[in-house]
Amino acid sequence: VDQQHFFQELKQMDIPGLEKALRSSQAFVHTLMDSIHIGICHVNSQGQILSLNLEGARILHRTETSCLGQSFHGHAECLHIDLVTQENLCPITRTITTGKSLWTPQLLIRRPSGETRWVEFQSTPLTDPRHSGALIIFRDLSQELQQHETHEHLASMPEESPNPIVEVDAQGHLAYANPAMIRLLDTYGFRENGLPMVLPATLTQLTLECLKTITPIRGLTVLVEHHHFDWTFSPLQEKGLVRGYGLDITHHVRVRQTLTELHSQFSSLVDSAHEGIISADLHGTIVFWNPAAQSIFGYQPDEVLGHSIVTLLEEGYRDMYRKGLGDISYGRSSTFPLQQPLELTGLRKSGESFPLEISSTSWKVGMDTHYGFILRDISDRKRLEQALIAEKDHLVTTLQSVAEGIVTTDREGRISFLNPLAEQITEWTTHEALHRPVQEIFRLTSDSPKNDVEPFLQFSSRTLVLSELDAPHQLLTKHGRQRKITLREGPIRDHSGLLVGTVIVFRDITDQTRQQEEQQRISKLNSLGVLAGGLAHDFNNILTTILGNVFVAKLRMVSNDPLTQNLEQAEQACLRAKELTQQLLTFAKGGAPIKASIALGDLLRKSTIFALSGSSISCHFDIPDNLWPLDADPGQLRQVFQNITLNARQAMPHSGHLSVKVENVGLKDPSALPSSSLIHGNYVQVSFEDQGNGIEARQLPNIFDPYYTTKPGASGLGLATAHSIIQQHHGHISVTSKVGVGTTFTVSLPSAHVTPEGKAQNIPAIPQNCRGRVLVMDDEHSIRRMVEDALTQFGYDVVSVPDGQTAIDLVSKALAEGKKFEVVILDLTIPGAMGGVKAIQHLRNLDPHIKAIVTSGYSDDPIMCNYQEHGFQGILVKPYKIVDLAKILESMFSRIKHETTH
Repeated sequence: VDQQHFFQELKQMDIPGLEKALRSSQAFVHTLMDSIHIGICHVNSQGQILSLNLEGARILHRTETSCLGQSFHGHAECLHIDLVTQENLCPITRTITTGKSLWTPQLLIRRPSGETRWVEFQSTPLTDPRHSGALIIFRDLSQELQQHETHEHLASMPEESPNPIVEVDAQGHLAYANPAMIRLLDTYGFRENGLPMVLPATLTQLTLECLKTITPIRGLTVLVEHHHFDWTFSPLQEKGLVRGYGLDITHHVRVRQTLTELHSQFSSLVDSAHEGIISADLHGTIVFWNPAAQSIFGYQPDEVLGHSIVTLLEEGYRDMYRKGLGDISYGRSSTFPLQQPLELTGLRKSGESFPLEISSTSWKVGMDTHYGFILRDISDRKRLEQALIAEKDHLVTTLQSVAEGIVTTDREGRISFLNPLAEQITEWTTHEALHRPVQEIFRLTSDSPKNDVEPFLQFSSRTLVLSELDAPHQLLTKHGRQRKITLREGPIRDHSGLLVGTVIVFRDITDQTRQQEEQQRISKLNSLGVLAGGLAHDFNNILTTILGNVFVAKLRMVSNDPLTQNLEQAEQACLRAKELTQQLLTFAKGGAPIKASIALGDLLRKSTIFALSGSSISCHFDIPDNLWPLDADPGQLRQVFQNITLNARQAMPHSGHLSVKVENVGLKDPSALPSSSLIHGNYVQVSFEDQGNGIEARQLPNIFDPYYTTKPGASGLGLATAHSIIQQHHGHISVTSKVGVGTTFTVSLPSAHVTPEGKAQNIPAIPQNCRGRVLVMDDEHSIRRMVEDALTQFGYDVVSVPDGQTAIDLVSKALAEGKKFEVVILDLTIPGAMGGVKAIQHLRNLDPHIKAIVTSGYSDDPIMCNYQEHGFQGILVKPYKIVDLAKILESMFSRIKHETTH
């Protein structure tokens, strides 16, 4: 009825409904097939898999989809031997070819990986033409076979056991012994009463007791020839026997003895340790501490055991330490440093606080954490540390205050310390230089040209003391500046003599060297001073005679006389010789400047333009209007500026540009002074910057030396003279140069306090009929004669004498006769007789109103610069022109007339 009802429902369904029912049935069947633990596979007549359930895919170690369309033999090789024919024939092939079902209780299949597996196998042919082939059902036997093997192994355990097993009857006779026991019997034998040596001597009593109480007896140990056997006896009621299980515990006994010895050694070490050793449980409760801990804290063991470890710490550290232990116990991250020393403050029983160092460790016992602590009283160490810090501070203070630079390195030659002076000299800070190679910071070059840029310093690790290098060397600073230094270097060793670093002690001698060079240059100049001064004096006397006589000759010439031109040329030659003499004297001894308050700008501009006349060099002046005033010798400064300008002109023979800049400079910091000979204050600084070929570095130190020149035909006196003049003005001149770029000369002159006022200089007319008496004192007869002749031409009444005493006698006589001398011209120096300075003092005593003019060929004499302080009203520097003498005399007699009138 149900089938009829089912088919009636099918007839009533349309095609979509039938398809839906079919898909539902297929899904149900598929789910059913995948839920059973038996592999089911449908293969066609060629043995190709058409369907495979989930268990079958597991057994074949494949997925369902990867097997479809593949040969079953490609996934599982069947190893089956027919019991009748003894042929190796696949049951699937046999089923398909014979059309008969085949069941195999155990079939070995091999997976593609090579692994084998036993299965129960059945193949059934399918006769439906639409579904030909075979249906294969197979079941995994691996678990069943494993359980079977386990049962068999358990059954054969006594035989296979490496430990001795015996069965004993109630009388203590052996009923069974496994092979391991038999070997022991052969080795150790039997006692006299027939009991085996490896079994307990009370075996009969033990057997009876075990059977009677039906209770196992354990922990029976037998010692045989240094071997230990542990026995356990259990009753076998069904057999009426007692089975004994033996275990060779010789190794365990020896390990236990070793552990006991180690424990004893450990206890001895812990008890003799100088550090306190404490162990604590999970909660930090003290369970053990050694005598050293007792000595540190002062507690007896019964006073501290069972208490928290934090009770040994000062109150401020307890919560932190307790939290750290808790974090470690529960596996939380903690800042509490295990296995690293931690410095805290401990608390003794007496209440005394002290510095304490704790090293901690932990270990697990089951799930619980236990702690070990090593404690050290570091009071002595702290005192030593404080002393060391104080000593270090003292050492650092000492190193920072010494007048030498100090650099230390580590063993690898890397910077570890620079004192402040080393930082100042090298221009590297300690922070910048730290851990950098010493050759990178302390860059040395030799003064020798061939080693100009090659570092030469070799640090020796074998020297025992500071070794001093022979000669000064150049240190290149961070910013490329060169400093001249002397240095010593040596090793730094520890207490055992091992090298730990190097120390370099050096002194900056740049300023000292510059000063020495300055002194040497001054010494060179002074060495020529005496000779140059004497020559200049004599030469000036000669020039004075020549100039005067040439002038007198010109006065006596008739108008348009052709010889007048020759006399003028001779006069010009004398004036040039005068300048050369003055230059020689200035170079030799500086020529003490005859100072006046001057306006530098105009003097500088005119001097420079004059020296550049006729050249193609352009010049730019940067001269501010608010320059500070100067007290200087205008003639000497003009000579300096012209010499520097000429030097620039010679450096640019074809064309070029010269920049002249003037500025006010306040040098307040002594360290900023360009020379040690200067004092701090206000200076006017003049710089000359040319675009010539430059000067090589090795030539710069000699640039101001007398007669040193690199130009053919030059005298070598120009810059030496300029240097001497600037020194006499208490200033400084320096030079910097770069080959191929140009040279810059810088002149620094101290500022005066009073601003000069511009004065128009009116040249007086030469007097023709002036009357007055003039006394001339000079040791040179030619000069006396020339002056008498020249001044007579101007209408003066002139008398000349050779020395000071004669002048005094003559003035005294003239005063007595009422023919006084209004003006005296006195030579400053008279060899072997009284000179002008002493003479004027006596003359003043005779006639306080007498006017005196001092004259000398020694223009460098300080009296010539400060003549008014010595009683003179005028000055004439030999060689002088008669015109200049006439102007001074006119000025003197005008003053006398004015004083007489008023």
